[in-house]
Amino acid sequence: MLEFKPLLLETKAFLDPFFVQYGEGSCQHSFAAAYCLQEKYGNLYAIANNFLYILRQNRCTPNEETYLFPLGNLADGRIAIDTLLSEAHQKGKKLLFETVTEKAKNFLEENYPGHFYIEEKRDNAEYIFNRENLAELKGKEYESKRWEVHRFQKEFEGRYSIEELTPSYFDEVKSFSRKWYDDFYTEETNAQLRAEEKALDNALKHFYELGFKGLVILIDGKIAAFEYGTALNQNTYDGFVEKANRSYKYIYKMLNNTVAKRCPASIKWLNWEEDLGHEGLRKMKLSYRPEYFLKKYLVKEKD
Repeated sequence: MLEFKPLLLETKAFLDPFFVQYGEGSCQHSFAAAYCLQEKYGNLYAIANNFLYILRQNRCTPNEETYLFPLGNLADGRIAIDTLLSEAHQKGKKLLFETVTEKAKNFLEENYPGHFYIEEKRDNAEYIFNRENLAELKGKEYESKRWEVHRFQKEFEGRYSIEELTPSYFDEVKSFSRKWYDDFYTEETNAQLRAEEKALDNALKHFYELGFKGLVILIDGKIAAFEYGTALNQNTYDGFVEKANRSYKYIYKMLNNTVAKRCPASIKWLNWEEDLGHEGLRKMKLSYRPEYFLKKYLVKEKD
């Protein structure tokens, strides 16, 4: 059986090549995400047959063993899938993948016809944007966004500044985030928001080791918005977390535009992750005209 181990900071350099080379620019495929969210998902890793396997321990059920789709060369993909099938069956369970990309889904359909139940999950589709479009906001389709950014700049002229997110701001970011989470707290969202808050704590604790970069927007010297993320590969940036005080009108438009402008020129794509079925979030992300969606699928072994 595979020998699964906890994700530790010292394993980053060893595991990064799997995420970068085989991750398809998906937000789930970065060491930073796997590390920061390991308490939410119970992430454990194993290496075998030149593949990286991620077990999502907290998502397993008495009947199903839950993994990310293994990362490695798909030319040898049958070895990896057969390994996980054997792993699950030895535990008396079925194999389950929650967030399979279209490329991986096609591989399973071709190599294991009729073996898996496959369902597209629109709520988990990742929004991929052309960075230049969001930085420049050119053309009629971005006219309203351009106006809102200019309106923010005019209204808060002389009062706002944009700074790099450095350790000197970490305590204030934590306090800002705690209030933001409290404002959105409901009985239904409690578990998800608390898991996100813990992920933020993990990220700030090891910010530079995990490869994060970010910025803050200050108004009257206090944080009004912040964002941080990491490169998923040579041309894709994942906006891991962004939060803003909505009482400052158009601040999210300013934040989104600033992030796009400040990314290196080598970054072509911005990954804004999923909307998780939240109507307002979906409407906002669609309004920025994504270049394409990175579709995701639920894949589980049939009885």
